[in-house]
Amino acid sequence: MTVDVYRNLRLRPRCWSVREGGRVSRYVRAIALMDVRFVVHAAVARVQRLGQRAVCAYARGTPIEAHRHPSAVRVSFDPYDGPHFTTKDGTVVLRASLVHFLEDGSCLAVL
Repeated sequence: MTVDVYRNLRLRPRCWSVREGGRVSRYVRAIALMDVRFVVHAAVARVQRLGQRAVCAYARGTPIEAHRHPSAVRVSFDPYDGPHFTTKDGTVVLRASLVHFLEDGSCLAVL
């Protein structure tokens, strides 16, 4: 079962939205996915132009129970910085074998 995961900024406390089959099925504080593909839609241009928040990027993968891997690196997405998920040093990230979406809103990936 493949799901899409993205940060929900509207709910308090903030959490991760999990979308299955095009519909949000649940909200979680943390989740791990394997065989992840990072997706950015063309809507990112509208977000940049209008300055309005919208779901324009997410991670797609298969949910899994897994411990954090020591080689995981932080991956982030900011539509105002560019249309890609990146590491701290600016490396573009398109895929990852394992990704942990943490309660504090951070994302750690095994590339």
